[in-house]
Amino acid sequence: MEPLRSQTRADPDAFWYEMLPLWNATESRGEEHADVGFYLRQVAGASRPVVELGVGYGRVARWTRPDYGVDESVPLLDQCVAQVPTMRAVASRLDEYWLPERAALSYAPQNLMSLMGGPEQTLEVLAAVRRNTERGGRLAFDVAVPNWERIRSRLDRPLVKGQVGSLRVGYKAELVTIDARGNHGALRMHHFVDQLDEVGKVRTRIQYRPVAIDYYSPAAWRDMLLRSNWKVQRCWGGYSGEPLTPRSRAQVWLVGR
Repeated sequence: MEPLRSQTRADPDAFWYEMLPLWNATESRGEEHADVGFYLRQVAGASRPVVELGVGYGRVARWTRPDYGVDESVPLLDQCVAQVPTMRAVASRLDEYWLPERAALSYAPQNLMSLMGGPEQTLEVLAAVRRNTERGGRLAFDVAVPNWERIRSRLDRPLVKGQVGSLRVGYKAELVTIDARGNHGALRMHHFVDQLDEVGKVRTRIQYRPVAIDYYSPAAWRDMLLRSNWKVQRCWGGYSGEPLTPRSRAQVWLVGR
């Protein structure tokens, strides 16, 4: 058998501007936009300015039209501004950013808050968002509810997420750590894109820099929010306002300063 030809993207941002759009494109329209309606409702009910954290290439921002978009990647911000010309781009880490005015609403979609690098870094980000939020302002975000039985069943083997044309998108999950109660665990995600030939065989596998993701239980999130002086207003188990239960796959938070 001919060995698999593989190449690794040297650009550390390549996952975000190349892999992530493909990942989103493998989902059905309902799944891809499940969170958009929720954030549209939050923006519609808020004063200005509105800020999207980790705005990326603009998947959500092109619908919600935030006043500011914060992201560490300048190439991604350029893509987003091309779609939302009225948005002011802020190139910064999320634990270091400063806005010229305090936000009435900040929001962080698509599990962004699980990508901060660990509990201490997450607390630093929550503190940064709070100092950039006006009194009475709010933060909305969604993260996954960890199902450790399901996560463990998918570890250490390549899995296919879906296919876009001749490109097949997949990943392999590696467990880094998990605490005794399952309130916090960390994974390292290895993503790849297979370029397929006309009969479906892999021509080349493109690999990306691993992405670290932290899963926290709702109890752990509540603790971090309280420690960073946010007032919990609501926590739902989905984007339509359904209650959070042990069977929920998402936890959707609305907190105030």
